[in-house]
Amino acid sequence: MILFPWQADLALSSCRSSPNSRSVSICLVTASSPAPGGTMRTWQDIFAVKIADMHLTEPWTLQEDDTLQVHVLKPGWKEFVQRRALGRFQCSQCSREWSSAKVHVLFHMCRQRLGQGTVRMRVFRQACRQCPNARLEEPTFSQETVERLLHNLVIKILKYFYHVPVQPSDLLEVVVDALVAGPHDSARCEGCQLGVCSKSQPAPASDVWQPVMDADKAKTHRTPKHKGTRLCATRTHHPSLFVNNFPWKRCCCIGSSLLCVLAVLLFVLLYFTMKW
Repeated sequence: MILFPWQADLALSSCRSSPNSRSVSICLVTASSPAPGGTMRTWQDIFAVKIADMHLTEPWTLQEDDTLQVHVLKPGWKEFVQRRALGRFQCSQCSREWSSAKVHVLFHMCRQRLGQGTVRMRVFRQACRQCPNARLEEPTFSQETVERLLHNLVIKILKYFYHVPVQPSDLLEVVVDALVAGPHDSARCEGCQLGVCSKSQPAPASDVWQPVMDADKAKTHRTPKHKGTRLCATRTHHPSLFVNNFPWKRCCCIGSSLLCVLAVLLFVLLYFTMKW
């Protein structure tokens, strides 16, 4: 396990300022706002601080892209999906509010040859279950959640593009600090409709966070992370096809026959040699 500078202080109440970022002191931030100085700028400022904390000197930019699709990547791009984050929603029609612990955030990242990195992100929306023709609403996150999401993003950048050895424990859990009532409404979740949610493998209710399986490790099954357990890969034993399918009996019969023929030929050769 590597030691990162962030481990000295995990309880940040506000984002530290740097030469390329401004101070952030808001309580809730939303993921979608293209206006300069708006909430997307807050994500960019925190991302810049996280990059600086990891001592990366190359420039990295964070942009919003609502057209991103899971597992649809251009050559050279990597993917990271944070499937468990606590977000709060409010219906624009009936003003109903609800919380969800399964807000999904999709990141696509690429490092150019000149050393400049680009990250594109998409936050998936949810619709109100009470309104018949409800529109998809943008979530809001606490600042702590945003910091942890972007921290995990930077850890993935270090792993993919700078070959830094990363352990699962280096990723921060996105803490669920509010009561979430009822099951996840897949029919009104944009992520579920686009295939981000894994309906065939529902996570236990006690799981507040689950590390995302990378695209380059899709063939390795990993068990969910629980408190007091280690993330480990399970190996499947495959019996040797050579041992099971090799025709041993037939080869033994053929070998015995050849030995008999050689013995007869040797006897005949010795007989005529002694006679002459």
